[in-house]
Amino acid sequence: MFTRHHALRAVIVTGLATGAGLLLAPTASSVPVPDRSAEHALAALVSGPPAAADLALPRDFGRRFGYRPTLTQGLLGDPSGSCSSPVPLPAEFTAACRQHDLGYDLLRYAGRSGRALPPDARRSVDTQLGAAFEDACSSREEPLSLASCLAWADIAEGFVRVNSARQDHAVPESETVRSIAPGVGLGLAAAGGVVLAVPALRRRVGGVR
Repeated sequence: MFTRHHALRAVIVTGLATGAGLLLAPTASSVPVPDRSAEHALAALVSGPPAAADLALPRDFGRRFGYRPTLTQGLLGDPSGSCSSPVPLPAEFTAACRQHDLGYDLLRYAGRSGRALPPDARRSVDTQLGAAFEDACSSREEPLSLASCLAWADIAEGFVRVNSARQDHAVPESETVRSIAPGVGLGLAAAGGVVLAVPALRRRVGGVR
């Protein structure tokens, strides 16, 4: 016989089960929401004019990272940034590297806020770096010099992409000497490879065959 006691028990059991389900089930708040201000600034940096990226920067970006982005050869970036490489890269790459540094700082901004951007955000910054390297090389008119610059562009972009993949395209935080040692070895080996690659790349840009 179904009594009032049974009805009350059914209500309690159902309520507890429902409550447990709500606690265990994924909710919108349990899924990290990307930092929208950093996301918009990064999108402007990789696809829009420098002025748009500058205007889109989070208001507290300068206070948190200690600098205000400036233009270098028409590219917005970290004014004190540089190309982090175990071997010297062409001087023309400085502006592209500074822009890349700013992009990574925007990724760090979002990550340190607990609202990291998705992996594709870091991929877009790396892709922009490769394009900026090639644009920088285009200022060279002599075929052999241009071929050499393009060789360094390919190697530097490849190194950056390998490093990003090694970190699962997560927030690019600081690393130890041990963690970057394989990359340093790769960079030194690549430096020697440039000498061998230049003749083929010279043919690529229409030089002497």
